Amino acid sequence: MIFSVVALAVIGLGNSNIFTGDGKIPRPQTTVQYPVRFEDAPAARAPQPRPTVSYPIRWER
Repeated sequence: MIFSVVALAVIGLGNSNIFTGDGKIPRPQTTVQYPVRFEDAPAARAPQPRPTVSYPIRWER
């Protein structure tokens, strides 16, 4: 009895066709939009960078 149930499941799942007809596998589409924004959240500002050295660094050489 158990063997027949397993055999029916293998036959049923083995014959399923997931192709769309043109030979391409369908890909999932994204539903998220970036950047993610929360409407009730306060607008937090990014902290300003602090210098890591005490002497000036010349950028133009």
